[in-house]
Amino acid sequence: MRVVINGPRTLAEIVLSVLVSASTFAVAGLICSAARRSHASAPVLALALLATILMVAQTVGIVYALPCGVVAVEAYDWFFLPPLHHLNGAAFSVLGLLIAVAVIVGAVANTVSRNAVESARARGDLADEQAALRRVATLVGGGAAPAEVFAAIADELGRLFGAEASFMAKLDNPDKGLDDDVPTVTVVGSYGRTALTAPVGLTIDLQPGRLLHDALAAGAPVRADVRQLTIGPLGTLVVKLGIRSAIAAPIMVGSSAWGVTVAGTTRNLPPEAEGRILNFVELAAMAVHNAEARGHITRLVKVQQSLRRISLLIAQGRAPEHVFTAVTQEVRHHFTGGAARLLRYEPDGTVTLLAAHGSSEAEPVDPEHRDGLVETVARTGRPARVDRHGQISAVGLPINVSGRLWGLFTVDGHPGELEPGIEKRLEEFTDLIATAVADAQSRAELTNSRARIVAAADETRRGIERDLHDGIQQSLVALALRLRAAAADAADQSDLADAAASLTTVVDQLRELSHGIHPAVLSHSGLEAALRVLARRAPLTMNVDVRLDGRLPSPVEVGAYYIVSEALTNAVKHARASTLDVDAGIDDDVLTLRIRDDGIGGADPTRGTGLLGLRDRVQALGGSFDLRSPPDQGTTIACLIPLRGPNV
Repeated sequence: MRVVINGPRTLAEIVLSVLVSASTFAVAGLICSAARRSHASAPVLALALLATILMVAQTVGIVYALPCGVVAVEAYDWFFLPPLHHLNGAAFSVLGLLIAVAVIVGAVANTVSRNAVESARARGDLADEQAALRRVATLVGGGAAPAEVFAAIADELGRLFGAEASFMAKLDNPDKGLDDDVPTVTVVGSYGRTALTAPVGLTIDLQPGRLLHDALAAGAPVRADVRQLTIGPLGTLVVKLGIRSAIAAPIMVGSSAWGVTVAGTTRNLPPEAEGRILNFVELAAMAVHNAEARGHITRLVKVQQSLRRISLLIAQGRAPEHVFTAVTQEVRHHFTGGAARLLRYEPDGTVTLLAAHGSSEAEPVDPEHRDGLVETVARTGRPARVDRHGQISAVGLPINVSGRLWGLFTVDGHPGELEPGIEKRLEEFTDLIATAVADAQSRAELTNSRARIVAAADETRRGIERDLHDGIQQSLVALALRLRAAAADAADQSDLADAAASLTTVVDQLRELSHGIHPAVLSHSGLEAALRVLARRAPLTMNVDVRLDGRLPSPVEVGAYYIVSEALTNAVKHARASTLDVDAGIDDDVLTLRIRDDGIGGADPTRGTGLLGLRDRVQALGGSFDLRSPPDQGTTIACLIPLRGPNV
């Protein structure tokens, strides 16, 4: 084992032990000379000297006891036991050599003992630090939130060094660091009495010449006493807690300063505290990095889940207003404690608030909202932000639909709350808003197109009906009357009578045809009367249960009639049914229509145009169409048609 003796403390001990041993030799020599003259017992004197040496060893340690014991034994031998010696040059040489050997051996033994004690203490300190880091690592590995990890690091730091107060603070603008105009840190973890006086969320200015600033600037631990601590932003806290000594150490994640830790006590911290704090913080920085990385991944997963929920709403065809509300709620939940708002630009230059979630929901909307975000985005068509104290406090993102600026999405927060690059992360949400708007517009255009097609078809039927009834049908009726009159006057009436009969048959067929296009009873008497007429003429048993109070909007009546008429045709031609049940009623301004036959079932809309046409007609009116036709179990058609809507 190699033992190195160095340091001013060891040198002072060697010099002092030489002086003490020389003094001890002189005193022991006098005592032995006196004991010899008084004829004292040799064993008694030896025991007395031994007891004295043991007391010295117990009191001041081996570095003094060993030389004192050696010179005391030498004095006992020279001045008490014969033959007696005289102090001459040779005697002093021997005495000096004995003292030197004893002092060196004592110093080596003392250094070895001290090193052993310090090594044991260091092993204990290392074990404590490793145990503390294991507890922190367990939190990180268990998926704890970064805030929980930061609080645990502050706790472990305080307990390791017996600090009454400790906290952990993060740089608010790590990209700029101390070069920021007004650099600040925010407490993210607090331990001991600082949990109340320096709570999480407290912002502290970094002032040059003060403890936190100096530690970050030096990139190493910095110590400060009570005189330095009572000046600056922590002065009130130091006085209130009675802190006498504190050490601040920077937290480095990679090559950049992430933040700073502070440990303070009501007594003086030991000299080696800086090194121990630095070692602990260097290892804790890894936990900080891992916790933030895990937290980032967790946030990313949650954001993706939000995006999937919103995408599902869009895929389900939910109303845009529902999607807008969901987006503002999801964004505020993930990105800010302030507010998220969706606004639409109007042609007259105003903006309309469509959805909002957060503290500013009740605020009026004006073009100067959030320091001109609305106006800036409208002018540039690009994302904009508001910075306060070098930190983002609000952002606005444009929403483009079909290549045109449609609206604006804004997010507000406290300075430092909105993370850098938030605009990029919010683009996924604004893209979904644009998709919802475009999808709603497409559905509206499709519905309007269907409605126009159906209306045009109905109008064409009415025109054909009018033309047949008022034109050809009337002409044929007049011709039939003239033929009957001519037959009455003619000598041979058989041919004219046959012609009149044939013409009457043509008129009846034409009347039936015009009724099939658009029955007059539907226009004159309404849906209930038209369905009952249809039931009387049906080639199978048709049961009609209609519960209506008065007339319905014309598009609804026409649509319902043709649904029943087409269902009747399908039941006769394809289903080979014997009975058709029709049930119709009004519930909350919605016509509920249910048609069921007892045929062979197996109806498939993809194999023909009739059922597809019915579905298109219902959807054109803003309603829903449901077909159930299991084999050998009949066919059931259920429709819900609103009585009020844009296409009714």
